[in-house]
Amino acid sequence: MASNYRIERGRGAKESSQQLALLRDKWPLAFPLERQGVRPLATGAAREIAAAMDWSLAYTLGVLKNWKMTPDYCKAVLNYDQRITLDGAPAEAVETKAKDLAAKRLAELGARKVAKQEAKTATSEVVKPKLAPKPPAETPEQLRARVRASLLRRGA
Repeated sequence: MASNYRIERGRGAKESSQQLALLRDKWPLAFPLERQGVRPLATGAAREIAAAMDWSLAYTLGVLKNWKMTPDYCKAVLNYDQRITLDGAPAEAVETKAKDLAAKRLAELGARKVAKQEAKTATSEVVKPKLAPKPPAETPEQLRARVRASLLRRGA
């Protein structure tokens, strides 16, 4: 049986798109709609969100997982040296380990995209078997002659 922590985290991940809208309403600077506005969140942001929204920490981590795994967030981790708090104030510096993880995630996403494109082109390049050319249409006289011949063969 799965632990309560895993269940809550999974539930948070499933409901993240709905909950992200609530987070955007409450903290628009930390969860912007525009790609260029995305910044790395402060390390303790999950605990603050859990307390403010009255969610469990596991549920909050599930909600934030999908946000933090997006290409935009990973690019923000790589491009910015400073994390922000939920209200947009500067926080601690982005550590090297986080930058490495973000680069790894972007590489995974890029590899998936390339594999998907290759699979798409491979299926479109598959040679489809050509159908046998249709024989020219027969005239009614030719059809009658064929039927007569087959009937004569049966009778013989």
